[in-house]
Amino acid sequence: MITLPWYPRQLNPNVSSHYHEKARHKAIYKEACYWITKESKTKSKDYTELHIRFFKPNRRWMDLDNMLASIKSGLDGMCLALEIDDRCFTKIVLEIDKNIGGMIQIELK
Repeated sequence: MITLPWYPRQLNPNVSSHYHEKARHKAIYKEACYWITKESKTKSKDYTELHIRFFKPNRRWMDLDNMLASIKSGLDGMCLALEIDDRCFTKIVLEIDKNIGGMIQIELK
């Protein structure tokens, strides 16, 4: 299991910001997720399932598909660290946990 930090607000598709600012935040989040995955010592193998559990930072209502879109650069960093292509995932399970935590847990199967 890999625990990623909550994504920056600027990565949400509903947030209007300059594309330079958005690109900078994407690069920072991708690199952070890359190093977190490297430190987790998760072995690279043929994964086909991705289970993503969101622990929101607060109790505000959030749209699940926007949360997935917001972590795209983080998933790219994770896959880069594992040396796999994200096209290999044939099943993705998304879940919002009731607990507050401001993190994202990813389980690869």
